[in-house]
Amino acid sequence: MSNPYLSKFQIIGTSIKAFKIRNDFVSLGDISNIKRVIDVSHSVPTLELVNDGETYYGIVVLKIKTTVSSNKKKYVVDLTIEGCFNAPSELGENTFREMLKINGVTSLYGIARGFVQSTTSQTLVSGSILLPMYNVAAYSKDLDVAETQDN
Repeated sequence: MSNPYLSKFQIIGTSIKAFKIRNDFVSLGDISNIKRVIDVSHSVPTLELVNDGETYYGIVVLKIKTTVSSNKKKYVVDLTIEGCFNAPSELGENTFREMLKINGVTSLYGIARGFVQSTTSQTLVSGSILLPMYNVAAYSKDLDVAETQDN
């Protein structure tokens, strides 16, 4: 049975490729004086047509580095997560590439948020690191502008 609301773009699976924590905190305590910095980048190392040309297959690698600091204390999380996505070839390569950049990054970022919060809650006496919401559409648009300026 077909569901008209299912996206043609689907996630096949994810994998945490690298995860590193540096922690000077015992507890986050009062978070009002905490400074947060986040850096996000992605790459698409694989994009190919498979299944006799019927399906696009793509890998997205998302790197997130966030630093939470207060005075001289720092909590640094460095995470690399990889996701595999597919879509029917009728979507077209350009559309699939755009969906990897927006939908793929959004999906992986959401998974990373849960992973980081869960893991960091177990490395502190109290509190956890919650990655902020990220505007992937604006991130993607800025990448497009930068790419256009480079050409």
